[in-house]
Amino acid sequence: MNRGGYNKRGRGNKSNRGYRGRMACINSLDVDILGIGETHLINSNSINIKGYKWYGHNRKNIHIRAKCGSGGVGFLIRQEIVDVFNIEIVNDVTDGILWVKLQDKLCLSNIFYVCAVYLPPENSTRAVNVHDFMETLMTHIYTIPNGHAFYICGDWNSRCSDFSDFIEGVDQLPERNIVDFQHNSYGSVFCDFLIDVNCCILNGRNSLHNDYTFISTRGSSVVDYCVLPYEQLKSFSDFTVHRTTELIKNIGMVDKFDLRRIVPDHSVLTWSMSLNFNFVDNISLNDHEPVRKVKYSADNIPQDWLCDPTIITSIDNIISYLEHSETTQFAIDDMYDSFVTVMKSEMSQKLPCKTVLYNSNNNKPRRCQKPWWTDNLGTLWNDVCKAEKVWTKCKGNTSKNLRHLYVEKRKLFDKSVQKAKRQYWFSSQEELMNTASNPKEFWRKIGKIGVGNERQNNIPMEVKLSDGSLCNNQNVVIDTWKNSFCDMLNQNHSSISLNSNQVIFDEFLDNVISIDEVYKVLNFV
Repeated sequence: MNRGGYNKRGRGNKSNRGYRGRMACINSLDVDILGIGETHLINSNSINIKGYKWYGHNRKNIHIRAKCGSGGVGFLIRQEIVDVFNIEIVNDVTDGILWVKLQDKLCLSNIFYVCAVYLPPENSTRAVNVHDFMETLMTHIYTIPNGHAFYICGDWNSRCSDFSDFIEGVDQLPERNIVDFQHNSYGSVFCDFLIDVNCCILNGRNSLHNDYTFISTRGSSVVDYCVLPYEQLKSFSDFTVHRTTELIKNIGMVDKFDLRRIVPDHSVLTWSMSLNFNFVDNISLNDHEPVRKVKYSADNIPQDWLCDPTIITSIDNIISYLEHSETTQFAIDDMYDSFVTVMKSEMSQKLPCKTVLYNSNNNKPRRCQKPWWTDNLGTLWNDVCKAEKVWTKCKGNTSKNLRHLYVEKRKLFDKSVQKAKRQYWFSSQEELMNTASNPKEFWRKIGKIGVGNERQNNIPMEVKLSDGSLCNNQNVVIDTWKNSFCDMLNQNHSSISLNSNQVIFDEFLDNVISIDEVYKVLNFV
């Protein structure tokens, strides 16, 4: 699915050629969802383009003498997307922030969210408190159900320079391709916000062409961004910045429109997003019975484990059958099943067990193997989960207060996570400095803190053909590996004997083990 973001700057209306030129540029992009900032619409006015449906949020507080609107954000969504998704505006309380929810009509559990933002410049008469703006966005992000994809696009008026949008050394993200090395006061606040909510900037990552997003006679800068969660970065690709002058040239209409009105000073951002939805009917998914499995505890094995005569006899019979049976896969599988049956019988009688439900809401294992995780974080996370559960189950008047309580606990948890990450990274650096005199320990620490991960080589998806050339075609590579393993594992040499009764005599191995040999072995223990 192709997405995009565009700051329209409100230039042009339906009656002039500038408006029609802008719409021609939008149609040439062929995007499914296009976020638009600074629509400058008033009241309930909308943008109408054939084949798209408008979902907008116009600025409410307009000066009484204003000839047109200001601010405003919205989305143009292709009609084909509207036909297959239930689309609704879920939050438009704050000026400059619009959240839209898209839910698959065939499988109601498939949901993703899109958000359009416009943060007025810091020197604007419409300037807002940037900390309150980011705080509001953070609250909205926290109330998105876990696991659902989302992205935020728009004009942030924040110049980030080379500020990091993640904690280096802890969060593993590719570096951004930076074109604007200047920064403003919003830039640092914006990057701190991204770190707090575990989100990153798509600009300069997974990109086809990165460029300035604001170009005018006053200079060039990058102030328009697409923001998304860390874990969803691989689902976004082909990020491209289109200058509007290039779009006009591509559609061949340079001499047909008023370029003073049609050419804005903001570029258009486009990217592709893979949804990775489950194509399962929602009714059949809900009716699916959970899988039950018995889980045994081997913490305290009793003294009489595998000591019963019947168990010993059964195991001896299995061993004897293996020694005298033909070496076939069927015989091995049959004996393995018999051995599993014997072991399960003994475990059921002598080991404590519990029934675990898989694919159900009653079984949500959480395994945290992060090196920076602490018991305090575990306690805070449990508090967040409890607060979320209480809030989502409440249907009364206290729902708003419970939501506020959940958001506060989530903020506390996220701040504690960032603090734990930084402390872990600083302590790792300190340990590294302390081991500088010991090369062996030094390089072992390097591997532990993750710096050596960049040197890990993956098996390339390519093979060398008989003529010496390299081929990276997936089908050819898979067939070559398949044939190579087939030739290696299914050799049919007459010299290989599969007679299981053959006895091999070796004078050296058949000799009695001497006392000196036993003494030498024990010295190594």
